[in-house]
Amino acid sequence: MLVVILESDRDYADLAGHLLAQLPGLDPVVAATPDQLWQRVRSDAPAAIFADRALLRGVSGVESVRSMSTAPLVVASPELQEAAALMEAGADYVLPKPYPPAILKATFKAIFRRRQSERRGAGRVIEVGRLLVDPSHRSALINGRGHPLSPREADLLEYLAVNSGLVLSRDQIIEGAWGGDPKSTSAAVTMCIHRLRQKLEVDPSRPRLLLTHRNGGYTLQPTTLPLGPLP
Repeated sequence: MLVVILESDRDYADLAGHLLAQLPGLDPVVAATPDQLWQRVRSDAPAAIFADRALLRGVSGVESVRSMSTAPLVVASPELQEAAALMEAGADYVLPKPYPPAILKATFKAIFRRRQSERRGAGRVIEVGRLLVDPSHRSALINGRGHPLSPREADLLEYLAVNSGLVLSRDQIIEGAWGGDPKSTSAAVTMCIHRLRQKLEVDPSRPRLLLTHRNGGYTLQPTTLPLGPLP
């Protein structure tokens, strides 16, 4: 599986390539410029992308990747205060730079562990009241309107849908939806829930599907009640 590394610093490029080549089935290649990355994305449809934040040009670069590819996108950035904005734009993971080698390898292991899970569940559509969740196509349908999902959103929504009606803690979500990814945090869960509400709720400030509980957990509430027209 092809992984494109966007990195102009030779030392970092060699390190990332060396670490990812140690993971079974991965074929890392380096793109030294954004133009080389775009060419690879268009011609080779990589299984994942690992990009330096500065070379990618931050949020605008993440949005450009997302306009061309649904492949998992990992961004390395020394500016972690920007992590929320990068993830809102479509990055799936944001790693500190410099990054611990073990964290980089664990992140890509988690990515492809979920990929295998998606293949096992290919074609399965989960129905929760008026919500249809299609994990293999990373999409959700509600009120007759489809919504594309990022890989992390799809994993989270699938886990909530399979366990609809149950209150799930953030720790349970990190383990069950994201494979215990050591880099995932409670804040990442909260952020992903927020993005899903923006896509699925009629009024995200007054959610009726994705409910928060006092203990900090979340529930996907099954309902057959009309949810009203989406704006």
